[in-house]
Amino acid sequence: MELNGGRFYARKLTSDNRIDDVPALSLILADAAQFIADATTAWHEDTEYTWAICEQTSVELLALARLDPKQRTLEVVPAGDPATQLPNDPVLAPKTIGDAVAEGRDTITRWAQGYLEISLTD
Repeated sequence: MELNGGRFYARKLTSDNRIDDVPALSLILADAAQFIADATTAWHEDTEYTWAICEQTSVELLALARLDPKQRTLEVVPAGDPATQLPNDPVLAPKTIGDAVAEGRDTITRWAQGYLEISLTD
């Protein structure tokens, strides 16, 4: 399920000939390829939901979001230095990886409250 939240969107984790999240996830996780496979299984079993947070004009994973519906927790981890400025159209306000984390968290929190009808704990 993709979630659109303004300048950033959340999409499923992917590793195929079009989009490969393994390099960016490798900055966060030891076995990124296996994590993607496990994340797909967990999603279908409703035990954990995961997303790649991306800027609207790109498919590049900027942050990893993990929602545990049973524990009501959401973790959003940057894939790189949060202060890193993103390439931008000069008409738009500058954004960073940290902005992707914050805005992605807000989008997923609203989805969890509206769709899953749960409030998340900090």
